[in-house]
Amino acid sequence: MGNPEAGGSLGKKARLKRYDLIVIGTGSGLEVASAGLDRGLRVAVVEQGAFGGTCLNRGCIPSKMLIHCADVMETVQQAHRFGIKATVESVDWRFIVDRVAREIDDEAAAIEASGRNIPNATIFKGEARFVGHKALKVDGEQIEAERVVIAAGTRPAVPPIPGLAGVPYLTSDEALRLTEQPRRLAILGGGFIAAELAHFFGTLGTQVTII
Repeated sequence: MGNPEAGGSLGKKARLKRYDLIVIGTGSGLEVASAGLDRGLRVAVVEQGAFGGTCLNRGCIPSKMLIHCADVMETVQQAHRFGIKATVESVDWRFIVDRVAREIDDEAAAIEASGRNIPNATIFKGEARFVGHKALKVDGEQIEAERVVIAAGTRPAVPPIPGLAGVPYLTSDEALRLTEQPRRLAILGGGFIAAELAHFFGTLGTQVTII
């Protein structure tokens, strides 16, 4: 790890650390950080969660891994169309979900570990908050840079549906890591994420209703 210059203090407990570039988020933000490092910049990377961003942790990669299991099930169910007799004895739901979660978590941890060994790069784990002009506070430390890139990714948007607050609902984030298969599932919305989840759950035996 590089040792950034320490300037004057902002507050009694935190020292101000200066960088050439601060990147908030480790999805697409890592591409920006990498480009800065290639140009010899001192880079600070801020991440409050798992490394890898939305796509790796709660987006396209885990969803496609789960969808593939549904595709395998569908292939077996349709095998008779090709003159092949095959049946499905059971579905090990916990194994399916745990396998995906384990591979995703291992990959995220590997990305973070790799980043901590890069010269001129410093990783800050925590939520970033602007406290001044191009100055941020992360986990009690003050950092600043001439360039600050916000690449914090996306989060599920929960619509203001009357009565929803009293229901134990799921977002797509939780749905990707359900440890028990639900017997019935209602999905609000018909976008591509809804369609993917409906395919996964429905093909493996959950009764799905799309609203």
